[in-house]
Amino acid sequence: MKKLSLEMLRLTSDEVLERSQMKTIMGATDCSHTTTCGNGTQTSGSGPCPNANDASLECSGNGGAISCVATGCS
Repeated sequence: MKKLSLEMLRLTSDEVLERSQMKTIMGATDCSHTTTCGNGTQTSGSGPCPNANDASLECSGNGGAISCVATGCS
């Protein structure tokens, strides 16, 4: 993948968002989830609760996903 410079994109630094600003727009600030598996183990990850297929992958070999709780997600 080729890296692009602001000059190549004809942008100035004040036209580009900083990481902290992007997190606020994307709603990812302090957002995490905990998935509980069928055998009682728990897995944690960043972002909101995964869809059913991804939750099953998180609990693969641990009895399947039973529930997921997200914190700090909007």
